[in-house]
Amino acid sequence: MTDEDVASVIVYVRSLPAVKNQLPKRNLPFTVKLNFHPEMEPPLPPDASEQVKHGWYLVRIAQCNDCHTPSDEHGKARTDMMFGGGARLKGAWGDVVTPNITPDPSGISHYDETMFIKTIRTGRASGGVRQLNPLMPYSYFRNMTDDDLKAIFAYLRTVKPVRHHVDNSEPPVYCKLCRQKHGFGDKD
Repeated sequence: MTDEDVASVIVYVRSLPAVKNQLPKRNLPFTVKLNFHPEMEPPLPPDASEQVKHGWYLVRIAQCNDCHTPSDEHGKARTDMMFGGGARLKGAWGDVVTPNITPDPSGISHYDETMFIKTIRTGRASGGVRQLNPLMPYSYFRNMTDDDLKAIFAYLRTVKPVRHHVDNSEPPVYCKLCRQKHGFGDKD
């Protein structure tokens, strides 16, 4: 985050009235086991427009690459497949493999800006055909401005296309690319 954004968050939090409330010990009904890779910086095109730079900034804050990039057998991020989907996430939301959000035809190349915004706002993918898994925090992202969502989409259009078919609505099949089982795993 920029220093200005961090300062704004601090100012906002400090503006809230204090609440004294004894909370019980947190007991999550599932185990959260995510491998975040802060060293995996998404690339920014050298000739990026201001809109793309803004989208890059928002994607970094949201850490989209952490979920949409698979890891190798040692838990290290597969930077050659950044945003290409294939990370397996198990929990209360089910057992899902993250989708490809690159501009490759196996990703979201069929999306235009309007469809992307509609997907984030409604939580329904591919023109409203499929419900996004609740693990995807679209319920938070849907409150972003149109300009912010357009910037994210503009940035995603600049990332390296990764050929990797992932569809959780199809029967899982072993995928030699991400080494997970997911729908269309045999298409690559």
